[in-house]
Amino acid sequence: YVLHSVTEMKEFVLSFDLPRSANTSRVRVFRELRKMNAKLVNDSFWKSPDLNALIKIETFIRKSGGNAAILEEKLIF
Repeated sequence: YVLHSVTEMKEFVLSFDLPRSANTSRVRVFRELRKMNAKLVNDSFWKSPDLNALIKIETFIRKSGGNAAILEEKLIF
């Protein structure tokens, strides 16, 4: 097997949940994620290399009554 060198670019994943009553906040979060070119992974999981922007969105989600976490993506195999 030949292993190829890959330029490693860190990616981060935002996972979040907002209450149904926070629909306006949910729309704002989706707009901000799309504006920063984040990639939708699955439902409320979004991927981006821009950690600072994700932290701002995560803070907004928590202030809106939701839960959020940012994970660092790591390819294992």
